[in-house]
Amino acid sequence: MPANTRHAPAAREPARWQDGLRRVLLFAVLWWILAEGAVDSLVVGVPFVLLGAWLSLVLWGGRSLSLSGLARFLPWFAYQSLAGATDVAMRALRPAMPLYPGLVRCCLRLPTEGSRIALADVVSMLPGTLSADLDGEQLVIHALDTRRDMQEMVTDLEPRIAAVFGLDASFRDVAENTA
Repeated sequence: MPANTRHAPAAREPARWQDGLRRVLLFAVLWWILAEGAVDSLVVGVPFVLLGAWLSLVLWGGRSLSLSGLARFLPWFAYQSLAGATDVAMRALRPAMPLYPGLVRCCLRLPTEGSRIALADVVSMLPGTLSADLDGEQLVIHALDTRRDMQEMVTDLEPRIAAVFGLDASFRDVAENTA
């Protein structure tokens, strides 16, 4: 067996080990937050943190998340959720506020299917929007107010999702997708 073949798996192993450790730490912090810092919850938490980290490695494959991208994404998402929830609540409390529901097609620039699926999932979590279909490089969004610029929302969200996935944020021009 050639020497370079023998050492290739060993070179990849530390990166996978480090990725696993990052995931364990991330899940441990999330568990700690959900358990409100209760130390006695570790009896239940440790096995689930380890299981969650292992499953994410198996199901997620070699892809990894950027913790710095995730740290920048979460405050943005919290703000958007609060602003959207306020808008939906105002529409519910004041029935005179008009609704303009409908479907809107938006062009996507994200390079990978996984990042596009994540974007569609995030759009569905934002109040007043629901991802209805993901067709290649197009996302169909059901919106409560089609007067809002959904393409602008998607264009603003894409680099944030790219940062979470550690992807290059230099996308091709949206105009290319609409031609």
